[in-house]
Amino acid sequence: MNRPVGVSIVVVLIVISAVFDLIVGTWMILSIFGSNPTFTDHLGNSQEVSGFYLFISGLLSVVLGLMYFWLAKMTLIGSATAHMLIVVLSAINAFYGLFRLPYGWGIILVSLLIIVMVN
Repeated sequence: MNRPVGVSIVVVLIVISAVFDLIVGTWMILSIFGSNPTFTDHLGNSQEVSGFYLFISGLLSVVLGLMYFWLAKMTLIGSATAHMLIVVLSAINAFYGLFRLPYGWGIILVSLLIIVMVN
């Protein structure tokens, strides 16, 4: 089956976003082990983060990544509901990327690009 080029580009962007979410989510879940999980903010200050926040945030990121893979499959088969789901999940992912700043800029840009291309 031949898909339009725009649909293929959207699927590639969705898969990139899914892989990023899975990697970051797994990294956040695994980072709770050890003593005092910390990160360095954009000003160079060391900030301590609770393990519960990291686990829940990582788990949500992994679930969102798996939903994106499911959405890519739906898009490739030509589902009628895929358009709405792409917009909703991309908006959720862009909003969720705000909580991962300064590392979330890339996923925010990819999510906004997906929304623009779908609409």
